[in-house]
This record gives sequence, structure tokens and C-alpha cells, in this order.
Amino acid sequence: MRTLIIAAGRFGETMREEVAAGREPRLDVFELAERLNADVLDYLDVDRSRLPKVRLLARTLGYSAAVAYLGFNERTRYDAYLTTGEDIGIPLGAMLMTSNARCSHTMIAHTLTPAKKSVFFRYLGVQRGIDRLLAYSTAEERHMLNELQIPRNKVQRIFFHADPLFFTPSLAPPDPRLICGAGQLLRDYDTLIDSVEGLDVRLEIAAGSPWIAAPLNPRRSLPAYVKWGRLGRPALRDLYGRAALAAVPIFENDYQTGIATILEMMSMGKCVIASRTRGQTDTIVDGVTGVYVPPGDVQAMRHAIERLLGNPDEAARLGRNARQFILEEASLDHFVTRVAKAVEGGHKARFRLTRIERDEPEVTAGTWSERSTSRADRDEKPRIQ
Repeated sequence: MRTLIIAAGRFGETMREEVAAGREPRLDVFELAERLNADVLDYLDVDRSRLPKVRLLARTLGYSAAVAYLGFNERTRYDAYLTTGEDIGIPLGAMLMTSNARCSHTMIAHTLTPAKKSVFFRYLGVQRGIDRLLAYSTAEERHMLNELQIPRNKVQRIFFHADPLFFTPSLAPPDPRLICGAGQLLRDYDTLIDSVEGLDVRLEIAAGSPWIAAPLNPRRSLPAYVKWGRLGRPALRDLYGRAALAAVPIFENDYQTGIATILEMMSMGKCVIASRTRGQTDTIVDGVTGVYVPPGDVQAMRHAIERLLGNPDEAARLGRNARQFILEEASLDHFVTRVAKAVEGGHKARFRLTRIERDEPEVTAGTWSERSTSRADRDEKPRIQ
């Protein structure tokens, strides 16, 4: 099966060198390309293209539409497409609907809830140009099935990932008074800052994202106990390692905001306190692998911080369980295996090479602790404490 991965971003030799040197975690695009023996098209190919239509699309509709068109032009050379987000997958799906190309298409969907995206499914039927849609959360999965009426056999929910080889627990003991926050999209750092006011703690906020170029600046003057700044990956990993607790405060929304940051912190063996929004589900099992608090609730966040700082053994237990969850369910290697199987399964289903079925049983965050505990009981060596 000849596969083409069409990815949002620039994944050239510089990025490969950074990963090889240990300055960046392993990259899912590279790992998937190796697993599927696939070629990759990305924004670098748009930069290099001399096709007038590609240049026009890049100027008017953006690089995602342009790279989708580049990929569509390669439809006679490939059997299967994998698109890394709906910004590429929707335009490619629409193009495939207009052709008789014998290509399957698997799309990773980050969020289809915005009306401007949903219209392509509700009224234009773009799902006819997509064979598998991969969702990262129950909320997204339900939206695809119930609101967009996408057939059940096209939808699959999988865990997102962290690289446990890069984000690995520090051997040095943490600073017992240090709390870290990280990330950029829809972060409610005012709630976090207010929650630790008057406590004997220091708060370091790594406000930024490798996928967002624009800086995130504080919305008010910062108190003396708060340090704010954008960090590179090694410095961010160091911050995670030094912190006694990690916090991801998020504004209420339908998207699984903060998933990458939460999983990185969990992979470091940290106890994570996160806002349980409508979209942020399936990641933490409350009281087992971390702590959820209501979004925007200063007192709930403060209570969780005080309780866990006062009980470091409990925080350490949650952190160990979080790390185990990453190793068992949400590692980069698990992610690559699931996506590769989805691509292969979607291709077989499209061309009736096998009966349509889910590639593996559904695993939800709510069942993970039960499954791990039952296995631990059998092995007489508990993993979940």
C-alpha cells in the first residue's frame, strides 16, 4: 500500500536533526512515515512549488488548502492518504469526491464542532471522501456520530500521545514549593495565579506552544511569586521535572484543549491538576491518574493544590499512575500503531478487501483504571495504588 501523509507544518532536515540530537521529542509524522513506509508532503513543499494554483491557494485560502491540492495531484501515485488535521483533510476529501481516484483517506480530526467545519459534513457530505476519522475525545466522537451523522464504521477514537523517551521522570527530587503551568491555547492563567495567592509557593508558567508563533502575554501585572516566559523543549522538560505539581487551567470549550501538555506532564510522572471542560475528557481519571477541577473555579484549584502539596505521597502516587497510563495507553508508539492500523483498515474497507470493523476495542479513560487494577490483582503486583 503506497501511502502519502499530508501534514500541517514544516518537517524538514532541521527538525530531524533536532530530534536526533535529543532537543525535541520524537515526531509523530516521522514515526508514522517510517511505520507506513510513506512519503510526506508538508508546507515546505508548498514553499517549493512553482504551480500557479498552489501559490494562489496559499495566498487566498492558506497553506493547508494548498498542500491538500498538492496531495490531490499525486492521487495516481498512491493508494492511501493520511491527513494530520481537518484543515487539510476537509479540502482533500472534497477534491476526492470530484474524482474517480482509487485512494482511501484517513483523517485525524482535532475538532469539527465549529459551524464553518460542520457545514462541510452536514450539507456537502465531505465524509464521502474520507474513510476513517480519528477523534481524540468522547466529545468529538459523539459530535461526529450524533450531530454530523457520520457512519459509525468511519469513526474511531484514539488517545493522543507523548513521547515517554523524551518526557521521562527526573531522578532529582522536585522542589516541594514549585508549581508549573504550560501551554497557550485557551489557557486560563488568571485562575491559576489567583488560586495560589497567599500560599508559600512559586509558580512558573511556560506560556507558549511549538505550533503557535504569536506570543502569549500576561493579561495583567504579575505578582512576585509568578515567573512567566516561553520555553524550548529541553527547558520545558526541566521545568516539569523540578515541579512538585503541574497545572493546566483551561477556559470552558468543546475542544480537547491542553491534551499535548497534559500528556507530557503525565509522562514526566507529574500529578496534573487540569480543568475538566466539555472537551477535556478521557485523559485523566480523577483521583487515579490526576485531578480534574471545574473550569474557572479558583477555590477548587486552590483546594486541590493545598491538598496535594500537603500530601506529597498522594501526589507521587498520582504521578506514578499517570506515567503508567502513558506507557500502557498514550505513548507515541501506541499512537503510531493505532493510526497505522486505521489507515490500513480504512483502505481495506473502502475496497472491500475485508469486512468493515473497528481495528481494536474502544479504550476510554474511565475504563483504564479498572482494567489496570484487575490485571494488577491477577499479577499480585499492583500498578494502581
